[in-house]
Amino acid sequence: MTACIARGPDDYRAVTRSLVDTKKGDIEACFGGEKGTVVVNFTVEKKTGKIANTLVDEKKSDASAEVSSCVVSKIEGLAIDRGDMRDGAANFTWQVTQ
Repeated sequence: MTACIARGPDDYRAVTRSLVDTKKGDIEACFGGEKGTVVVNFTVEKKTGKIANTLVDEKKSDASAEVSSCVVSKIEGLAIDRGDMRDGAANFTWQVTQ
């Protein structure tokens, strides 16, 4: 098992972005031609690196509930390669305008 590390905020952000970007095509497919914005807040769990506690920010999102639910399903449970010594709080926005 690989030891946990302590990432700085910029590194944590970059690693998390790279992970979420692996699902970019799947997330875009969630919109199915609809326009809209989905804002998601989640935690990257320390030690496991898993995305958890994924919630749509309904005040900042205007896509349908179906699209929002689909986006959450695509990222929930993904994990960064190496856990961290701290939980990471994340906020990501997906917007489709065409």
